[in-house]
Parts: sequence; structure tokens; C-alpha cells
Amino acid sequence: MKERGYQKEVDETPAYRSKAEVQIARLLDREGIAFRYEHPLAVVDRKRTRIWYPDFYLPEYGMIIEYFGMNDDPGYRERAEHKMQVYRETGIEGVFLTEESLRGDWPARVVGQIEGVLRERMDRFCRFRQRGVGERKTRCLRAGVGS
Repeated sequence: MKERGYQKEVDETPAYRSKAEVQIARLLDREGIAFRYEHPLAVVDRKRTRIWYPDFYLPEYGMIIEYFGMNDDPGYRERAEHKMQVYRETGIEGVFLTEESLRGDWPARVVGQIEGVLRERMDRFCRFRQRGVGERKTRCLRAGVGS
């Protein structure tokens, strides 16, 4: 068995690159949130299509989680900010975490951020749907969204 990163490679268990990624993966497992580790994702960066590998892709939610752990390095921080900008410009929603994000009651905050992204998405959907009238508008209001 080959060891790499912070977890042994066994069957489908990925070798995470940091202890923080192991913690995030455990949180997602505990919450029953399906994810793919470093799943390839096409983005347009500087007018070129590139393949990036975000730390976690949440297929059921169509969003990503990126952990940026080397914030003391100015070059790394600039690259992280660039990545987040490209994700925003490309319309890729996600939760972006740093070392500071994983302090205190971080699991509740991360789950809350995931819920926030999904809530914003539902709000956008209902605002679009509410341009119409009748049953469509009523369904969003019954769901407690867009009111």
C-alpha cells in the first residue's frame, strides 16, 4: 500500500494533500454530502480553456469547495484570489476556505456556507419564476423562498 499525503490509498480512498482536506472530507462524509476529490473541471482563464482540479466537487449540489492553506505566501495568495475570480466569472459557485476558516465551530460555518449558496440559487430561481403569475409563484412562496 502506497502512502501519499495524509491518507493511505486504499481502493477509492484518495490521498489528500493536507490535514485540513482530510477534515473537510470527514465533515462532508458525516453530513452525508457526496463529493469527488480533485475532480477535473473546465474553466476559461485568460481566454483559454483550462482544466482545474478543485479540492472537492459536490455533484448533487453542482458546486465546489476549495481550501487555500498557504496564506502566508504572497504568491500563493495571489493565485488563490485569481482562482476565485475565475470561478466567479465562469459562474462556478463554491465555498472557499482558508486556515482561518477552520477554527472554532468551523463545521457549522462550512455547512452554513453550502446552504447559503443553495439558498441564493433558489432565490434567483424564484425571482426568475415570479415574473410569471399563478401556480409557479405560489410554489416558491410555499417553499419559503422569494417572499
